[in-house]
Amino acid sequence: MQDFKMSAKPTFVATLCAAALGLSLSTSAETLKLDVEPGLWQHNFSIKTASGELERAMQQAEQQLASMPAAQRQMVEKMMASQGVSLDLKGSSIQVCLTQQEIDRGQLPQQDGCEQQISQTGDNSYSFTFSCDTNPPTSGEGDMTFSSRKAYSGNASFTTEVNGKAEQMTMQQSGKWLKADCG
Repeated sequence: MQDFKMSAKPTFVATLCAAALGLSLSTSAETLKLDVEPGLWQHNFSIKTASGELERAMQQAEQQLASMPAAQRQMVEKMMASQGVSLDLKGSSIQVCLTQQEIDRGQLPQQDGCEQQISQTGDNSYSFTFSCDTNPPTSGEGDMTFSSRKAYSGNASFTTEVNGKAEQMTMQQSGKWLKADCG
């Protein structure tokens, strides 16, 4: 059986997807408690870059996944699912399980190596800044508004590195609760 390997560009895509997820719901129990529904969440996002490099990388990742033998693709999907993540590059969405225990402890989905600050700017509105010492390093800011315990929308702008060059990006995002059962 072949080992699954993706090029550095799709790894970059996976990092940005994780960052997008972390931006969507990250907080600290000490500074703020978000009132969100536990269960399976779907986060939709659209990222635009000045150079178009990310868009090309996402297309390559989609092609690599599509060209894998079914068993290998299922193995990758199963590995991600075991971590509570389902990624759809074509639809630009990611699904993540969020438990009540995680919400209570302030341990909401967050990418390792990232620090975030979030502050309430209105009844259901928040602003955030973040910095990730990941490879590549990424930092930025944004805002989000919860229309209910089960839905939000927001925008972010951030800077990261693509092929050794600084890259400015913007992201539109929205999230919705799908169901209580993450299975």
